Amino acid sequence: MKTLGIDLGGTKIAAAVVDDGKVLKESIVPTPQTGFDAVLAAMSKLAESLLRDFPEVERVGVGSPGPLDLKEGTVLFAPNIPGMTDAPIVEGLKQALAKEVVLENDANAAGYAEHLYGAATDLETSIFITISTGIGGGLFIGDQVIHGAHSIAGEIGHMIVQLHGPLDGDGHYGTLESIAAGRAIARDASYSYGQAMDTREVFSRAQDGERKALKIIDNAALFTGIGIANLHKIFNPEGFVIGGGMSQVGRFYLDKIQAAVELYCEGYPPVILREAKLGTEAGVIGAASVALKL
Repeated sequence: MKTLGIDLGGTKIAAAVVDDGKVLKESIVPTPQTGFDAVLAAMSKLAESLLRDFPEVERVGVGSPGPLDLKEGTVLFAPNIPGMTDAPIVEGLKQALAKEVVLENDANAAGYAEHLYGAATDLETSIFITISTGIGGGLFIGDQVIHGAHSIAGEIGHMIVQLHGPLDGDGHYGTLESIAAGRAIARDASYSYGQAMDTREVFSRAQDGERKALKIIDNAALFTGIGIANLHKIFNPEGFVIGGGMSQVGRFYLDKIQAAVELYCEGYPPVILREAKLGTEAGVIGAASVALKL
């Protein structure tokens, strides 16, 4: 069955018609920075343009940053999208498109795509971790997304992994995101080098063997490994899938994470760690796949 998936991000909105995990047609527009009404209008226009070519589509899935109220179909707060507070995104799209609409956390959506069609298709249980500007994740059993009692399961980046560590965007100290996300790497490098640096440059310098950059990357990989080791001992999934912008560095970084995981899981069953396969299409594929469950 063809469904429409929408991936709402801080800088862009992607939408695609998807059939059995395959993107048939995709469109992307910049995310408006002037409030919910503008975001809703952009999403509606984008969806309508695709639905004209695929009028048989009846279900729409939306992946959005959160926190979210999944029962009410509301974005409670999206820190990187101005004006997205208590935003009734499901009701707004239902009225605009006259279709059934379901909301899902964006990291859950991307992970769900990897679980069904990507790197974890042979796994009954998997945990997806996305590492880019921030860190998020999702937990999956069979074809089910594990949401938890209040829809916050999978907020892996907000685990506390270091007492008295750096402050994160939610006002907590020592979270995995505050230490190991792309934003944290850029922050630490800028301080260490005494000049503004982005994550891409830090990785480039580390791959060239610069000691300062390597120390920063090794530290981020170490704490990511600690987080995964904790998840392995609590949930014991068959495997982990690593996605997001920082996974694009490939084995240079993932091997460092794997080494840290093995260090902190010595004596426990082996940890399977895989690279995500679906790339930037994971968000729309996952959102469209969630719509199949309506």
